[in-house]
Amino acid sequence: MTPTVRLDPQNPLPELEAYLLLRRINYMFDLLNRYDLRKHDLTIPQFAILNHATADGVPLSEISAQMLCDNSNLTGIVDRLVSKGYIERQPNPQDRRVSLIRLTPAGAEKLRSIRPRHHMLVSRRMRRVGPEQVQQLRDLLQALYDGLQTSETEPDDDEQAQLLSEHAATR
Repeated sequence: MTPTVRLDPQNPLPELEAYLLLRRINYMFDLLNRYDLRKHDLTIPQFAILNHATADGVPLSEISAQMLCDNSNLTGIVDRLVSKGYIERQPNPQDRRVSLIRLTPAGAEKLRSIRPRHHMLVSRRMRRVGPEQVQQLRDLLQALYDGLQTSETEPDDDEQAQLLSEHAATR
């Protein structure tokens, strides 16, 4: 068993230790997902875009909001998925300035072939703790996430307040 993560064994700060553990777990999940998706010639961002795209099309701005990044960060990733034949760009009939990201039949098939294994691997990794603990973890993380959305938790300056406000608007 791995030793408990401690920043300073003489003066443990549970909040900082929890933060450090969240970062380490996120890093580990990213590594494992990257390895799994490499077998399918996909990156994590490519897989995320495929998961958000629909056959009817979704504005790139919606996908970027769900992925917590700017549209400009996704342009090259979308280009690579278009070249692989998994998605298409379409002008939005209601607003020609907006591109819709449409999942192609090949992209839908790619997702059908990957999702069951991906979900199974995530479930297997989460089973390292019991089902009740997974539910508790989910509830605690949701409470933390919700708490970070409110301005009373932070911020120390106007820029942080604006950042949190913009993120809350994309939820």
